[in-house]
Amino acid sequence: MENTGKVLFSGKDNQPIWFVAIDREKWIGPMSASEVVERIQQDELTWAHYGWRKGQAQWMRLCDIHEFQVAVPSVPNKIIEVEVSQKASTKKAAPKANKAPAAPCWYLHYNDSQFGPFKDEDIHRFLRIGKIHGDVHIWRDGMKQWERVKKLGEFSESVEESKVARASKKVDRRKAPRFPVVARSLLTTGSRVFAAVCRDVSIGGMQVLTEELPGPVGTKIKLNISAPTTSASSKIQSFVASGVIVRELEDGKGFSFRFENLSEPALACIQNYVKVTTGARK
Repeated sequence: MENTGKVLFSGKDNQPIWFVAIDREKWIGPMSASEVVERIQQDELTWAHYGWRKGQAQWMRLCDIHEFQVAVPSVPNKIIEVEVSQKASTKKAAPKANKAPAAPCWYLHYNDSQFGPFKDEDIHRFLRIGKIHGDVHIWRDGMKQWERVKKLGEFSESVEESKVARASKKVDRRKAPRFPVVARSLLTTGSRVFAAVCRDVSIGGMQVLTEELPGPVGTKIKLNISAPTTSASSKIQSFVASGVIVRELEDGKGFSFRFENLSEPALACIQNYVKVTTGARK
């Protein structure tokens, strides 16, 4: 991006007097106005960051500070928009170019701190794995103010998935403590088969590690569990179980799985393993 900071600000209007808050306990400065704009152009800061100078009553968003108004991107004039659309309608449509990958543009605010920028897919993933929820505040250039994620339609489906993920965590903590286990697994969605490794187990579900996720939260799967023949320490017996994916792991390399209609033989295998494991700890 072309550097316009020194063009917009010069002389006494461009002294190193500005401080910018990074979070509630950290700030940078002093900087000149042109330095602030340059950092925004280089994606080191955004117009949503808070700025302050001596004599200013309180911290304000950079885009709301009078001195920076000349540099803040303005909303397109409606008359210009109409003229452009009319001219475009009289020309032959150009061939569609390959769409470039979307740049990170979303900022999140939670735990009294600002994070970002993130891409659309990052926000979807954070919601699916339960890292954030629908009440977290989100912002990008062009928005008048911070909004809650659940208010933005493009994230509504992932917001619903985040509710499932959060609910499953509560169930795991209250009802079904998990025990470490090393076991091989073949799982299927009905149309494909995946190889995986089970990391822990309870009578309520399992945590499964896999290079490729069989589907998003809510996907129904069937697992065939067997202990590695080379592991003398693994006492779990083979069993088959069906259920649903309730949470994607943060690194995207696995998921939490909740049993549904667990058969008596499968339940007995898990209970025997838990009994042996508990006894070995004593």
